[in-house]
Amino acid sequence: MKPILPLALMSFAMAFTSSQAADIYPSRPITLVVPGPAGGAIDNPARILAEAMAEKLHGSMVVLNASGAGGTLATGRVAHSSPDGYTLLFHHIGVATAPALYKKLPYDTLKDLAPIGLSTEVPLIVIARKNLPPHNVKELMPYLKKLGPKILLATAGPGNVSDLCGTLLMWKLGDKFTTVPYRGSPPALLDMMSGRVDLMCDQTSTAASQVKAGAVKAYGVASKSRLPLLPKVPTLAEQGLDFQFSIWQGFYAPEGTPSAIISKLSKALQAVIQEDSVKKRLEAYGITTVDPSRATPQAHTAFLKEELKKWADLYKNSPKH
Repeated sequence: MKPILPLALMSFAMAFTSSQAADIYPSRPITLVVPGPAGGAIDNPARILAEAMAEKLHGSMVVLNASGAGGTLATGRVAHSSPDGYTLLFHHIGVATAPALYKKLPYDTLKDLAPIGLSTEVPLIVIARKNLPPHNVKELMPYLKKLGPKILLATAGPGNVSDLCGTLLMWKLGDKFTTVPYRGSPPALLDMMSGRVDLMCDQTSTAASQVKAGAVKAYGVASKSRLPLLPKVPTLAEQGLDFQFSIWQGFYAPEGTPSAIISKLSKALQAVIQEDSVKKRLEAYGITTVDPSRATPQAHTAFLKEELKKWADLYKNSPKH
C-alpha cells in the first residue's frame, strides 16, 4: 500500500511550489490580451498600465489585440490559456455583461478566470456628427424621439461598451434607433466625422481628441461632474437628462494560476495606479484610477459577482429582451 501524503504536507508542497514560481516570475515576456483594436478605447489604458507594471515586475509585457464578439474572443483565449501567469486579460465591464448578452459562451466567467484587481474607470460621452441640428440636450431629446429609427447610432460592435451605453440610452429615452456596428471605436468615429452616422455614446478615452478638435459635436458627459479633460462639455444631468454611465476595467489570469503569481501581479497593479506619472498619462484620456483597495483579487472577485448578477437582472427585465 502506497503511503498517503498528509493533507497539510500536500498544502505546504503546493504553497512552496507557488512561491517558487513567483520568485522567478516573470522569466519571459507576459502577453496581455486586450479585447479591442490598437488605438481603441481599451487599448490605450492597457498599454499605459502594461508598461508600468512590467517595470515593477522587472520584465516585459506585450499587448495582443484580439477584437471580436464583444470581447468574448479575447476572454475565451485567456480563459483556456496555460495558467502560468504569462497570458493575462485586460477587460472592461463587458466581461460582466457578456453572459447576459450571449446564450452560450466558450468559457465560464467565474470558473475560468482569476481576477487580479480592478484598475481604472472611464466615463462615457454622447457625441454626434458636427451638423446634427440640435444644439444641446434639451433640443436633442425631442429630435431623437421625432426621428426614431432614422437616427443612425454608431457602436464599436455588438456587446462593446458603446453598444451597451447606446442601448441603455435608448431605454432611458424610450426610443429605438438604427444601430450601426463597427469593429472598434476608431472606424466609427471616422464615419461620424464624415457625416455617415448621427450619434454615438463612446468612451472619453477615444472621443476626447475629436471633441477637442471640433471634429464631432459633444452633447454631454455621462458623469456626476464635468471632466477636467473636457471642462467646457456639460454633464447630461445638468441639462436635464438623468443618465450616468462609466465603465470599469481590470486584469485577469486563467483560473489555476499560482496564487503567489496572482498576488505579485496585484501588488504591481496596486503600486502603479498610485503613481502620479501613470495617473497623468491616463487622465489625458479621461481615465481615472481606482482606490488601491479595489485592486486586489478578493475585492475584484466580489465586485465581479455583483456586476454579473446586476447585468443579468437588467437584461432579463429590459424592454429589449
